Amino acid sequence: MTEQFHFEPREVVVDRIEPDGRPLHIEVGFGKDVRILREARHDPDGLYIGIEISRKKAQSFCRKVARAGLRNVRCYLGDVRPVLEELPGGSVSSFTILFPDPWPKRRQSKHRWIQGPTAALLASALREGGGLIVATDHQGYVEQIREVLCEAGLMLECESHEIPDEDRTLFAQRFERVGETVTYQRWRKS
Repeated sequence: MTEQFHFEPREVVVDRIEPDGRPLHIEVGFGKDVRILREARHDPDGLYIGIEISRKKAQSFCRKVARAGLRNVRCYLGDVRPVLEELPGGSVSSFTILFPDPWPKRRQSKHRWIQGPTAALLASALREGGGLIVATDHQGYVEQIREVLCEAGLMLECESHEIPDEDRTLFAQRFERVGETVTYQRWRKS
């Protein structure tokens, strides 16, 4: 079966993220979507790394990368926090975090991924001028994201309830179908 691929799916997986001088773009929790593949196809000089905690979703992603023959895409299977702690400061051109689990109940909010310490790690890893894209369907999470990313020194460039086509994911399409309000943000390290 792997003869149809330009390389084998297992070659996509990395056990650590090591910047190699190319612009580094990281998508956290890519799920079933292929947004990162579209980006990598349009920017063959960049290095694109998807981080996913679900083994099943990561395996599916690796097969899609191999089928597409994209040599500038890698997958890290696991929790993103240790990755952020190891990344050299100023090494990442962009982060994308679309629809992280909102943990909507008040008592659950401590489980939200974007909190003060994580925001500080994201800001530290971004290069000057680097960007962060975030989208969520939960208004309480929007407020928390805004607060912690500002405290981390990032600047909000735009906020909208419209998601650009290039960032429209399966989740975004589902929320649009049922009429849910989503908030899309672009942040910049300046």
